[in-house]
Amino acid sequence: MKVSLTNYIGQHWRGDLSLSRAFWINLVLPLGALDLFERLLFPPLIDDQLIITIGVMIYVVVVKLIIYPWQVVGVLRSCARQIRMNTGRLWAIVAQFSVVASLAVVLISSLEIYQSLQIYKHDRARREIAPAVPEYSLDLVGQATLIHLRGPFEIGITNRVSDLLERNPQVTGIILDSVGGQIYEGRGLARLIREYELQTFSLDKCLSSCTTAFVAGSVRSIGTKARLGFHQYKTYSLIPSINVGNEQAKDRAIFVSQGVAVEFIDKIFEQPPEGMWWPETDELLAAGVIHQTGFVLSR
Repeated sequence: MKVSLTNYIGQHWRGDLSLSRAFWINLVLPLGALDLFERLLFPPLIDDQLIITIGVMIYVVVVKLIIYPWQVVGVLRSCARQIRMNTGRLWAIVAQFSVVASLAVVLISSLEIYQSLQIYKHDRARREIAPAVPEYSLDLVGQATLIHLRGPFEIGITNRVSDLLERNPQVTGIILDSVGGQIYEGRGLARLIREYELQTFSLDKCLSSCTTAFVAGSVRSIGTKARLGFHQYKTYSLIPSINVGNEQAKDRAIFVSQGVAVEFIDKIFEQPPEGMWWPETDELLAAGVIHQTGFVLSR
């Protein structure tokens, strides 16, 4: 088996394989599989800077600097052989252009790897400076029947809310006053809210991923001065790259399952990531985003 694999690797490297096999089996199929593999790894399953850095470096060396050159050289040599033999010359030229295109993709991906490490290191350093001081707060209010969440959705906030709910079974609702943040945390909070059949409220403002959690409430209310803000998702270039469309589709499904009008949902994801759509209270009521207004927190 080892000899057979070695021979196959050598045959591809020398250009002895058919162009169809070299191109589709040895180049296109592995690149597609690696792209899917990279996307499934987002977000990182571990939070160790050294391990992630070493892992990414090994990935770059093996995949980008060893396997990919082997793929490209084999395909180009198969193309050259087919052109010399004057069999399928046009197909060989198309394959050559495809290899050039794949090179551009690999170069961009390599730049994203470098950028992702810089972003990760920056976030890690910021967390290490003040690891025990989250920017959000969680308080029990309304005679301990409500959780008041204020501040951005940071990593770990879903776990903290879950712990609070387990320790306080009398809680029936959660007040969300947040500018949003991590979309995974917004989705995690939505899961908790539906699991515990909580009512959701907002006294001030609930923006971006906060609205994903808000809409999961069994009964949804906002204060007289509260605003809900919506827009498309945005992300930074990371490796593996996040698929914004797929993430929006997941949260779209949450809105649909909670009875929000499809026309309203479509309008949410038409808003530019840099902007914010502030629908009026009447629009929120008509679309089924909220059930009532005028909520006031009793002290």
